[in-house]
Amino acid sequence: MVKKTGFFLFSLYLITLPLSGYADEEGKIWKKLQKGGLVVLMRHASVNQGKEVGNPLLRDPSCLKERNLSDKGKREAARIGEKFVANNIPIESVLTSPYCRTIETAKIAFDRAQPVEFLSLLEALPEEKAEANSETLMRRIGSYSGKGNLVLITHRPNISAVTFEGIEKGAFLILKPAGGDKFEEIGKIELER
Repeated sequence: MVKKTGFFLFSLYLITLPLSGYADEEGKIWKKLQKGGLVVLMRHASVNQGKEVGNPLLRDPSCLKERNLSDKGKREAARIGEKFVANNIPIESVLTSPYCRTIETAKIAFDRAQPVEFLSLLEALPEEKAEANSETLMRRIGSYSGKGNLVLITHRPNISAVTFEGIEKGAFLILKPAGGDKFEEIGKIELER
């Protein structure tokens, strides 16, 4: 009986070890964000799925024809905002893609949103414009010098184009500006699913 109990406890330790390591790493990232001067590159929260719930590539200022946040996405955005408040994270400004789902994510999470063209969904743009927007995004990240943190809310293809990393909805990368169009990835925070 002792052998089985010991094996069970050791197995339980191995299962929880990565989780505690992730929590420790996430705690270190929040502490770095508390100091300010970083860039938070975020993917918008979860959206409604299916053909009848809007076109993901279409931009519609009325938000009637676009793919919009789902109820789950609205809850995710609220949780993101709560985490930033709970961790006393200073926010300098919140820039978003002009799509409704990114603007709504920002307004729910941070009570503000400033839409900018360079964060527009790359898949919906001509190739030359998409490349120019990616270059602008990289320069904006690399040259950021504010005291608080800069939050940029955009889409998966935009994030992948500049970081070569795909992230889930509502997740975000923390980037340290290094001048010009250069930056260093400090970490990633994902919502509990």
